[in-house]
Formats: sequence, structure tokens, C-alpha cells
Amino acid sequence: MINDWLLVLALIVLFLLPRESDLFAEGLDQEHYLQSLIDQATEKRLSQQRYWHLLLHYKKSIFGKYESQEDGLSFFNSPGGKSDPQAELLATLSSFFKKNEGFKKGEKHPQCNFPARFKWLSKQLSFDTSRFPKPACSLLEGWLEELNPRRITLVFASYYMNNPASMFGHTLLRIDTKREGPDQSLLNYGINYAATPDTDNPLMYTLKGLFGFFKGRFSVFPYYTKVQQYSNIDNRDLWEYELNFSEDQMNDLLLHLWELGGNYFDYLYFQENCSYHLLALLEVANPDLHLTDSFFYHVIPADTIKVVTRNDNLVVKRVYRPSLLSQMNNKRLKMTPPQDAMLQQLVKDSSWLERDEYRSLEISDKVLILDTYLDYAQYRNMRNRKEEKAPTEGDRKILLARSRLRYQRQDQGMIQFSTLPELGHGSDWLKIGVGRSAGQTFEEISYRPAYHDLLAKDIGYGKDSQILFLDLTARYYNDLEETKLDRLKIIEIISLTPYDRLLQKKSWRFGFGIDSIKDFDCHFCHSFKTSYGLGFSYKSSYANPFLLYALVDFEVEFSKRLDHDYRVGGGGTIGLLLDLTEDWRVQILGNILAFPLGHESDYYKVSINQRVALTQHSDLRVEMSQMEGKDEWVLSGNYYF
Repeated sequence: MINDWLLVLALIVLFLLPRESDLFAEGLDQEHYLQSLIDQATEKRLSQQRYWHLLLHYKKSIFGKYESQEDGLSFFNSPGGKSDPQAELLATLSSFFKKNEGFKKGEKHPQCNFPARFKWLSKQLSFDTSRFPKPACSLLEGWLEELNPRRITLVFASYYMNNPASMFGHTLLRIDTKREGPDQSLLNYGINYAATPDTDNPLMYTLKGLFGFFKGRFSVFPYYTKVQQYSNIDNRDLWEYELNFSEDQMNDLLLHLWELGGNYFDYLYFQENCSYHLLALLEVANPDLHLTDSFFYHVIPADTIKVVTRNDNLVVKRVYRPSLLSQMNNKRLKMTPPQDAMLQQLVKDSSWLERDEYRSLEISDKVLILDTYLDYAQYRNMRNRKEEKAPTEGDRKILLARSRLRYQRQDQGMIQFSTLPELGHGSDWLKIGVGRSAGQTFEEISYRPAYHDLLAKDIGYGKDSQILFLDLTARYYNDLEETKLDRLKIIEIISLTPYDRLLQKKSWRFGFGIDSIKDFDCHFCHSFKTSYGLGFSYKSSYANPFLLYALVDFEVEFSKRLDHDYRVGGGGTIGLLLDLTEDWRVQILGNILAFPLGHESDYYKVSINQRVALTQHSDLRVEMSQMEGKDEWVLSGNYYF
């Protein structure tokens, strides 16, 4: 009897097990189906369609051939996929039919690795998913469930002059998840593209970033960490642009972001940078957008904001998120001079709370002073990287005093300490002018690809700052009938931050490049020079149009026309910036330099420069100077694009 049951059980098992002929037939069916999909894809020329090129980041080279900007080998299914869209499409289709078993630890099925490609190809070829393997993409599903986007927001972090990577601003994306309750923005996730640096040296960082020696990668992180870094530590205001994407478009963006995880692009500071590849993500979400096509040889974050905002109905609304320092300064601007003096006393000594001077204040005045102090204390601790430590005894005393007041201030609005980047002039600059120097007339042409100078309108840019990159000027001298290089400023940076007793920030400048030697006659000879200046700026109030600054300068020059081929020295600069109207700015500048080492010499120079803005992207300028008794003037028209 037992033997009979064993026989029946064996027959049932044999019946349920897949027969070799069945497996062979299933494999043959998949091969036939794959071939039919390949035939359809070839007939429809899917490899030539824009969306396939967006998913693979293909761009045409100057020779007319396609090449992907993605540099990670695991991003491609075909060995030639980086430069062959058709081969990559066929290899991708084939990879979707791989069996579920046989993958190494950590490896995922291609359907799980490339969900955006699978989704798009499924739509184009009407996949019969029952004829595909069905891998379990649990990691992808859990990731999508965690992000669960309600909307996507583009974020611009304003300029940060103390970091080469952030002087031009920075952009990132925020994924606003479907959470209940009031303002949940800080609990959302951010999407960032950035270089993975291997050096802390600012010069090496700049050089490697310029020539693509860093790997650039996408990352997803809690958004509040970036707000803490940018807004609270670096004191950068944030501008947020809510984008108009449907749920399906947001899904496309996230699926493609998943495909980019673990891969990399060669990071190029002025081209394939933080902003450029974010634009490529937005194009995947909505292929009707042609955002990256607007850029050729350089991409600057503020320019990408301009491209995005020029697209009708793409930006739903804009939100200004002031930095911690801006919030503190907003409160200080509401103070009277005596109240600000009291704040200074409180910063020096928390026991000032016990004095009659404090006790006699109105409750609203007490709250204003204490709230401003608490902003300052948080700013100070963030700057000193003490955010994880307990408050000082003085801070605890002030927190306790504030909690006892039980009074809520009613602020009458927030002053915007930075302006919308899309309102700024173009980053490229072309200048055409005429002038006279030491008795000789000339025509002058200048060009630079970036970025902003002190005379230009600073709407959309860092206030009272300058960043020049590859600023080239050539002159044609009429009497000589010769064209001469006047100067090439490889880089020149100026940051004029008004001095404040509370914050005590310094002003500074740095630059290097090629310049004409004009303090003695060497027939238009040149020197390579580098200079650095450090000092202070003064402004009586935030709204005052008058800025005075003074710097102590250090300079080194190299030239065959100099004794010993070099000179080293220093001196000082005093300058004045005055905005007579919104469109009219005047700069008065005087500097003196003495070179005791190498070619012993000294000279002075006095300049008066004026700019009148005509439009957002054009202005007229008159520049006059005198050096060692030699006069020079230039009248020019300037165009930004």
C-alpha cells in the first residue's frame, strides 16, 4: 500500500516539474519575441529618437557623431554603447530577457537597473510583459515608495565667495514627498550632482575641476542637511522654484535618476557641472524641454535658472528662503542704534540681562534683542561647527530669559538680501570702445565668458563683488597701425563685504593674469602678475548707496623687461562705489605700489569709472585714469549675453 502511494507521489512530482522540452520551448519563444521587438525597434528607428538620446545622454560631437556624456561603463549594456545608440538599444532589449538567476551578490537584473529604459521601450513597442522574466525589484520599489513625490522643486543657492566651487552659485532639486501637515519642506529629499573631490587644495580643486579629473555623481539626501550647510553655515540665501510636472513625469525623472546611481560623469567645472546635468534630468521628465541645447562651452548655475524660467508654465511659483544670517540682519535693520548697541553688549557679556538698562525696556524691545542674539549664537556655533554641542552657559541664560517673556513678535515682512538670479545680466560680456592713452588713439575690444564686475548692475549677483574669468582686451592703435594685447585677466575676484562690529568680516581680492606694463615705457611689453589684497569696507547702512573700501596689497610680476626678470612689492588701494541712481554707478579708485625687490620701482594710479545701464543686458561706460602723469580714457558700449 505504501509503495502505491509513493508511486502516485512520484508521478505528481514528475508532472509538476518543468520538462526540458518545455524550457526549450519557453526559451525559443523568448528568442522569437526578442527578435520581433528588435525588428520593430529598427523599423521605428527608436535609437534615433530624442528620448532615447536623453536617457543615454547622447550628444553630437563637432564631427557629427553621437557620444554619451556618461562615463561609467556599467551604464551601458553594449561594449560600444557609449558611441552607438543602435547597438545600445539592441543590447538593452536583449538584457531584459536575462534569467533571474546567476547574478552576483549586489548585482541587479537589467529590468531593475534600467527601469526608465524599460518603461519607455515598453510604451514604444507595447511589451507583452508576460513573455519577460519577472525579477523582484524590491530595492527600486522601496526607494520609490520612500520618495513618493508630490512635486519637484529646483533650488538655487546664492553665491559663496569663500569656495571656488560655489562662487557662481549652485543648483539642486528637492523632492517634495506626500506628507501631511504644514511646512514639511525640510523633511523632504534633495537631489544633488557634484564632484567627488580628492583634494582640499583650492588651486588643485580648481585645476582638476576645469579639466575633468573629478568624477561627478548624483546623490539623494535629506534636504535639511543642505539647508543647514548652505543657509546656516555658508549663509547662502536659497531661491526655490516649484516645477510643473505631472506624476508620470516625476516618475520618469526618478526612474532615470535610479539608472544614474553608481555611475558617473567626468566633472567639468564650466560645462558638465552641478547645473548642467540637473537640466538633463528635467528634460527626461519632459522631453519637450530643450534646456541643455542652450549651452555650448560653459554652463553657469544662474544661466540655467534663466533657461528654466523662460519656459512658459514650467515654474509654478518662487519662494525665497533667507539664510540664518539674513534672518538676523533683517531683525537688526528693525533696530534703533541704541538697540543695536545693546545687542553688542549682550554678545560681549550675557550678564547685561541683569542690568537696569535691560529691565527697563519694553517687552517688544527685549524680544527683538534676544531673538536677534539667538540667531547670532546659532550662526556663531554653526560657523565653528559646534552645532552638536550643548549651548554655552551664556546662551542658556538668554534662552531662559526669552522663554519667560511669552511674547511673539509680528514681523512686517522679510527683506530680500539677494535677488532673483534670472533678473541678472548675461554671464558672457562683449565690450567695444574707443579711447586715448599717452597721446595715442585706439579702438578696443574685450570679451570674457564669465562673469560679473564691480561696475555692472548687481541685480541677480552677489552685492559688491566681482568674478572675472579669462577677461581678454585687445587694442588697435591708429598711429602705429598695430593691434596689441592690453591684458588677459585669467581670474580676478573681489569681495567687498561692509565691516560689521558683530560679524567682523574682511574684504579681499585676488587675481592673476597678463597685463601691459605702463609705469615705464617698454613699448607695449607685458608681465605675468599675481596680486592679493586684504582690508575693510564701510557702509553706514544696508540701503546706503555709498561704499568705501581700503585694501593692503601684495603683488608679484615676472617679465623679461624687468630688471632681474621680476619685481615684488606692495602698497594700498582706496576705493569708492556710489550708486547715483539705480542705473548709474560711479567708481573712484586710487592705488599706490612700491617694489623694493627685483626691479626697484614705484607708481601711483588714479581712476574714475562710470556706468549707465541701458537694459538688463547692456550699458555704456566712461573710464578715465592717470598713471605717473600719463592720461588714459575709454568710452565703450557693453553687451551681456
